[in-house]
Amino acid sequence: MNKVYVVLMCAGLFIAAFYGYEWWQSTQAVEQVDAEETERWNTEEASEVQEIETASSHSKEQAVVMSNEINAYEKGEEVGRLIIPAIEKGFTTYWGTDEETLSQGVGMYVSQYTTTPDQGRHTVLSGHRDTVFTGLNNVQKDDPIFFEFDGKRYEYIVVGIKVVDEDDRTVIVDKEEATLTLTTCYPFEFIGHAPERYVIQSELVNVMDM
Repeated sequence: MNKVYVVLMCAGLFIAAFYGYEWWQSTQAVEQVDAEETERWNTEEASEVQEIETASSHSKEQAVVMSNEINAYEKGEEVGRLIIPAIEKGFTTYWGTDEETLSQGVGMYVSQYTTTPDQGRHTVLSGHRDTVFTGLNNVQKDDPIFFEFDGKRYEYIVVGIKVVDEDDRTVIVDKEEATLTLTTCYPFEFIGHAPERYVIQSELVNVMDM
């Protein structure tokens, strides 16, 4: 019995250490962002703000490239930086939303329904509620959200917050307007596999050169 106990205890310690490391690794993608920095973003380069293209005008100039058609990034590769002033945090963002990628930080959803920000359609970012997106429920309607991608800073304003079932397929869909959606598991305090998803949707208002 003593040997069995020792084996079980060692196995338990190994599992705890493994998942503890996964949690720690995810948190390393989070950085504190102070109010002074976000205020500077709101005022600097105002003269360089570009006119936002609508999806219709964009499609007239060139075909929209959906994220699943992009071969420039490898799964898990760093592609951008998400900044949420309301919770004073910045997040390194990676290509893909598989478990391995989400263990690094925030992931960009890759599908036939979503695009990168420069395509002016629907960009979806996901993260775990107990690591990178802790405190996401403190974001409110009309709050700004910034996303840095490919040399430009995209500014969005939150227009809606909702909770949906984990199997809801109405969240990740193509949109004709430039939209940024953040998703995480819900409830935030739930232990184990959460049955719902917390969804924040925001609309593009500014694009600035970095």
